[in-house]
Amino acid sequence: MSSINASPNTLDTGLDLSTVFLSIIIPAFNEEKRLPVYLTRVLEYLERQDFSYEVIVVDDGSADATAEAVARIMEGNNRVKLIRHPANRGKGYAVKTGMLDASGKLRLFTDADGATPIMELERLLKAIDSGANVAIASRAMKDDSCTINAHLHRKVIGRVFHSIVNALTVKGIHDTQCGFKLFTAEAAQEVFQLQRIDGFGFDVEILYLCQRNGYRITEVPVNWTDIAGSKVNLIVDSLRMLTDIFKIRLNEMTGAYQPNSLSVEGKNTIPK
Repeated sequence: MSSINASPNTLDTGLDLSTVFLSIIIPAFNEEKRLPVYLTRVLEYLERQDFSYEVIVVDDGSADATAEAVARIMEGNNRVKLIRHPANRGKGYAVKTGMLDASGKLRLFTDADGATPIMELERLLKAIDSGANVAIASRAMKDDSCTINAHLHRKVIGRVFHSIVNALTVKGIHDTQCGFKLFTAEAAQEVFQLQRIDGFGFDVEILYLCQRNGYRITEVPVNWTDIAGSKVNLIVDSLRMLTDIFKIRLNEMTGAYQPNSLSVEGKNTIPK
């Protein structure tokens, strides 16, 4: 394992990733306790699949032993890569870093806590196979095969936030914030390059950019469990995300999002 002193710093295995089918990006900030458990489950699941993969953990300036925990896992699996930000920039910036560094034909980002089990990926893959460019997990859609275990206050705040998002930016999406989203490489490359928001409001911005640029989004019900240790302050961060919604509108008005040069036609190509 070699270390490249760059900003962000990258620990790279030298593995040939030219034919990677699936890239999984996991943003992490002070996740030395929760991440190793989830990362181990992710790798156990992936090893049972018949496709090639890479896992990119983006350590967003952690002050704990997150990087060391990932490095230990890397010793047993050369498909795991660690990117380290020297300072905390925000979850959105971490996901953007991983998405643009990824090589996969499909690219999933998932939260480090494992609230959405990695097996739920299969539901998202089916959506891509059916023609979606972006498949997103949803805790708001009803499905008898799925169980959602969330605190009541989280549900209430989520519904209020959704109403505002639907009115001002992203239309027709029930749950913009679930941290389990799958993109084709084309969609990921285009929209994450345009991303401007570094914090938790980036989900809304990314979905807004997907709709703006003609990518087909499919929302998929999943199993989800609220895991203790969340870094999200529901009051403070909800207010920040509301501010981010207005930043999205301002970015659009001021031309911060570059004009899209791709036509909508032909964007539903499914990678194999």
